[in-house]
Amino acid sequence: MIQRIQTVYLSLAFIAIAVLFAFPLAQFFAEDGTHIFSVTGLKNMVPGEPNAFNNLIFLPLIIVAVGIGFISAFSIFQYKNRSFQVKLTNIGVLSSIALIMGIFFLYIPIIEKKINIVPDYSHAYGIYFPLLSLVFMVLANRAIKRDEKLVRSADRLR
Repeated sequence: MIQRIQTVYLSLAFIAIAVLFAFPLAQFFAEDGTHIFSVTGLKNMVPGEPNAFNNLIFLPLIIVAVGIGFISAFSIFQYKNRSFQVKLTNIGVLSSIALIMGIFFLYIPIIEKKINIVPDYSHAYGIYFPLLSLVFMVLANRAIKRDEKLVRSADRLR
């Protein structure tokens, strides 16, 4: 049924990914200006200055984030097929881990090398939303498995 707790968890995971597009992941302060790194790209905040990277480089981040949102939203409506719902949430968990690793171990080091500055996370609240999405996907996965176990135990009693 759609009114289960995993629906709440999957909805919160979807909201966390949707809000990820509104907040920056990191800020880079340099002598020539401020650069803001978000899922959609790296923006130079100095007017008239070109960006350090082409925005197509950040396309994999956008695709993975949209994919996580799609998986979490689609798996909400797969409540009749719990085994498929578990598989979808497992894919969502792995995608969230890939997004987090891509941000921290791929994109931020590349930006650090290109601009020669260290990121500042003090006002970059977007860095927490992939982690929140991962936590909510794991909680949803546990709740779906618990429901499946409950249904199987009820089937044995008949």
